Amino acid sequence: MIVDPFRPPAAFRLLLHAAAGEGHLDLVAGDLHEEFVYLCERLGRGAGSRWYAAQVLRSIPQLLRLRIRSGELTYLLSAMASSAVPLLLLDRFWRFVYSQIPLKDGLDRAAGFLAADVAAVCLAAAISGAMAGSRRRAAMLSMAAAAGAGIGLWASVGSAPIFYAVAVLLAAPAGSVVGFAKWRGK
Repeated sequence: MIVDPFRPPAAFRLLLHAAAGEGHLDLVAGDLHEEFVYLCERLGRGAGSRWYAAQVLRSIPQLLRLRIRSGELTYLLSAMASSAVPLLLLDRFWRFVYSQIPLKDGLDRAAGFLAADVAAVCLAAAISGAMAGSRRRAAMLSMAAAAGAGIGLWASVGSAPIFYAVAVLLAAPAGSVVGFAKWRGK
């Protein structure tokens, strides 16, 4: 594998993309990349990579503050909630239903209940995906929907079969992308 000497470390580029808002990403990433290239030419790739990593880590609090002020973080939190809240509410509902059945053993749910959970998460994520105004925001919202689905699965009380967990974790971002493409696609 050939490493491009003028490409910053991938992990810190992803971290920068996650922390920077849509309005600030190009500006911040461009400035950091220019300085990174200069340092790589002058001091070597190792020094440039260390500098880039330090700058990204130092910039995260300020970039998050800018996202909060612009309201962009609200979109991400709502996308997370759109996946987590239906899972948690349905989990509590299914627990109530099973508590009403005499001699019901365990918390395992029927396949129909699991399918209803997946459909609810997909629909809620599609609605949040429709809020995205651009492809970049749609991608961020789909990642937030997947994170919210993971939180919802983690916080649920009942046991979850692996196929169900995978279906939920795939349905949330897919629903978000479909919601963007269907109602706001360009």
